[in-house]
Amino acid sequence: MPDATGSVHEIFKSYQGEGPLVGRQQVFVRMGGCSLRCRYCDTPGALVRRAFFEVEHAPGRRERHANPVTPGELSDVLDRYDPLDLEVALTGGEPLDQVDFLEQFLPRVSAERSVYLETAGVHAEAMARVRPWVSTVAMDIKLDSMAHEGDRMAQHAAFLEAALGSGLFVKVIVSDAARREELEAAAELVARFDPSLTFVLQPETDRLTNRPAPLSRLDELYAVSARHLADVRVIPQTHKYLGLP
Repeated sequence: MPDATGSVHEIFKSYQGEGPLVGRQQVFVRMGGCSLRCRYCDTPGALVRRAFFEVEHAPGRRERHANPVTPGELSDVLDRYDPLDLEVALTGGEPLDQVDFLEQFLPRVSAERSVYLETAGVHAEAMARVRPWVSTVAMDIKLDSMAHEGDRMAQHAAFLEAALGSGLFVKVIVSDAARREELEAAAELVARFDPSLTFVLQPETDRLTNRPAPLSRLDELYAVSARHLADVRVIPQTHKYLGLP
């Protein structure tokens, strides 16, 4: 079988800024292209594929590589990072839009590195295909009141079924605009599959003031979620406060 090719946006080493693994150092492989257009997307440059990707091996020093890239070529780029066992964080864009490429790439890296997958949680079949090589799945649940992407709950339900047992946690972006009944439906959905799953409320940070939703609103959304789930947490995007990518 010929090598599948993939489109990468950028690669860099940093600290995980979101969710329960916040603070863990990782090599981020940001894939290029996404089939969604969420209102709050903070990486709009990665929504479309481009002819090159940038690799940062040291702060402020970037080099360009051509897209598309083969699994072997991307593995060679990652092997230049020290230590070799540094966890790989696949993000985007939407990595699962390139599942044919991931099926060939992930077996090359998962023997030496653990793999953290950040995904919109709408591609259940693709998740089932890559599950053997993924150690952590950071699944977004898209509230229409926040993402303006329509009702995605049926897709989220199928994805939850495909991802259970893979180090899964769920993340929901919230702000003053989040509808209470919509968030409760999301919490009930997760509880039907596993009420012990970590459920992260991630406050949307205002791009002008750098301030999240008021504490009283977060308290309300937390209480709604905690009625159904045992492990609800409010975790902001810490990398933004640290000035990290």
